[in-house]
Amino acid sequence: MSKQKLSKQKQVLIIEDEENIQGILSAFIERYFNEHDMQVNIKTMSDPIRGLYDLSTRGEQYDLIILDVRLPKLGGDEIYNSISHVTPGLVNRIMFVTGYPDDLTERWPGKEFTILEKPFRYDALGEKISSILNS
Repeated sequence: MSKQKLSKQKQVLIIEDEENIQGILSAFIERYFNEHDMQVNIKTMSDPIRGLYDLSTRGEQYDLIILDVRLPKLGGDEIYNSISHVTPGLVNRIMFVTGYPDDLTERWPGKEFTILEKPFRYDALGEKISSILNS
């Protein structure tokens, strides 16, 4: 049996309210994992409250969590804050996708985050994914 078939399928959660951004992220993530000979399962959610519940109950299953910062009802920074208290081991798996990185740096001065700024290119996303998966 090949090494690829023995490797565990990677699990990715995207919490993003814009369907077109969800689609772009999903396509880029699939491309990244295909190029690296890895299997991936991508779950997308538009509702941040449902996303927080999923992370609170089953978050350990995700290898990569992508959060939009500005979401209706509950922002990605608020999801991050909750997760950091409930399941702190997940915070290193989080990548923020935002056009407003200052939202994070102003709320948590001096804290390091993995941030992919909108608009983004495939190469930038790939670098961030590699950084999270290899940490």
